[in-house]
Amino acid sequence: MRDFHLRFFVDRPYPDGIAELLDTEDEELLWAPDTAGAYVIGASAGTMFTYPWGNSPVFYIGESRDLRKSFAEYRKFILLAKKDRGEQTWWPRYQYGASFGATVAWYSVRGAQFPNKLQYDLLASFYAMNGSIPLGNSSWPSGLRPVQGRQDD
Repeated sequence: MRDFHLRFFVDRPYPDGIAELLDTEDEELLWAPDTAGAYVIGASAGTMFTYPWGNSPVFYIGESRDLRKSFAEYRKFILLAKKDRGEQTWWPRYQYGASFGATVAWYSVRGAQFPNKLQYDLLASFYAMNGSIPLGNSSWPSGLRPVQGRQDD
């Protein structure tokens, strides 16, 4: 994933940082900020996922009060999922990372902003461009719930 894949988030033209999550020997991820924020995880090496209105390498958007701690946890579980050969059931965000690599881009909170509001803004922007929330997100944020269709009898 490259920074131009994040063009859906018009509130900020560039992330505060972007890095490969798995290509580092730094287990503590000292390059990552230990501040609150939201983040986007996408596939490495040119993999694109098909969404209703286009393609994107993004497979997960999350939020955290400590980005470094969250990135270390993601790295740990992605590496465990990568070693696992079907013995465990993993959340899709870890399976996608294990299969396609993981590039993480982050946005730190600004002022009185909360991480969950920043995540909501990222998800809403992603939906507006791609017609769906990312594949690895297991639930819709409140306020961005889909409209249910009518069931014909």
